[in-house]
Amino acid sequence: MGNCNPETQTATILRFGILGAARIAPEALLKPARTHSDVVVTAVACRDKERGSRYAQKHKVPRTFSGSNAYHDLVTDPDIDAVYIALPNGLHFEWAMRALEAGKHVLVEKPIANTADEARQIFALAEKKGLVALEALHSVFHPAIHRVRDIIESGEMGKVKSIGSRFVIPSLFSPLAFEKDDVRFRYDLGGGCMTDMGGGCFPGSFTSHIAFSPEPVDCCWTVYPLAAIRFMTSTDTVPLEVTSANAIGHANDPERIDRAMDVTYALPGTDVTAEMYIDFAQPGWGPSGLIPHMLRTEITVTLEGGEIFMFNFVRPSTFHFIRVKPKKGFGRFEQAYKFKDGRGDKSWSTYRYQLEAFVGKVRGRNPADWYEPAKSISELETIERVYLKAGLPLRSASSYKSSEDTSA
Repeated sequence: MGNCNPETQTATILRFGILGAARIAPEALLKPARTHSDVVVTAVACRDKERGSRYAQKHKVPRTFSGSNAYHDLVTDPDIDAVYIALPNGLHFEWAMRALEAGKHVLVEKPIANTADEARQIFALAEKKGLVALEALHSVFHPAIHRVRDIIESGEMGKVKSIGSRFVIPSLFSPLAFEKDDVRFRYDLGGGCMTDMGGGCFPGSFTSHIAFSPEPVDCCWTVYPLAAIRFMTSTDTVPLEVTSANAIGHANDPERIDRAMDVTYALPGTDVTAEMYIDFAQPGWGPSGLIPHMLRTEITVTLEGGEIFMFNFVRPSTFHFIRVKPKKGFGRFEQAYKFKDGRGDKSWSTYRYQLEAFVGKVRGRNPADWYEPAKSISELETIERVYLKAGLPLRSASSYKSSEDTSA
């Protein structure tokens, strides 16, 4: 689909405002909105006036809010219907709640909050006010990951025995992806590889080398491998049992911030085991560690009668492949950029599929795919279990107290 002209947009167009001049927003919302006839991004809030103005000019956003009240002014603006929250993790809860209190729908970067209890409050308030709240787990909206689950559920290779996932960036490239004092390494802002689910992106030159795309990449770590495990095994509405968790501390704050995490899970109600490894900066190997590892974004499902391997389950819209390898007979490779029932478009990114679902939900439709509140809540419950098992502190809850009653 090409860019939509204003003349073709509907009279009741959904007007978005962005909280934070975030590097992920162009790919996550601005570009998808240009191909959606029912969406327009009208404003961005950035406390730094110069930075906000440059950002708005670069991305053709007509209005900016700046200064110490920038976020408040945007979420209370009567000409904004929905708010995309791309702030550091530790600010997600407060500004999701403030936006909902002001009557706005919210699309919140991962994680939707620092704690499971905060997530419950967000969804409770959204339900109370008749608004839409969605955690922006864009990868689960893409046809490719659905295709893997379809193959599993077809039974062609029997039941699942185990599943493993990797999302690793080599240390050689880590300085290109993260600044030394990056918010991902700050405990007070909800940092750590287990909770770094929002806002970060690789510079374009780095991305084009390792991810087959000139666009910035959302570098949101554990949500992808953990959510993929849960999605593919249909255990994504309940927390997983954590059987082991071993963390490697980050140099900036090794007692509280995890640079890497190696986790094993038991999937509830099954005899399936799962393992996950994520790493901000995996050291090289060989003499003095000079030989770098490759970027890994992969998932492997072992079944009674074979194996399914998916490369690039994080951003399948740029490139991916699914290898189906039965124990008997011939294997095959597949790709899926569009749903078999005709939904979507081959040119759509994961974020465009996500936006389609979000707008549909706001308009009162029942999207074919949706990331329900129970999934976001149980994801955070699982992450909390991982931190406890690894002997690291849980991420701190926000001090913000809503004026709305969000009790059950």
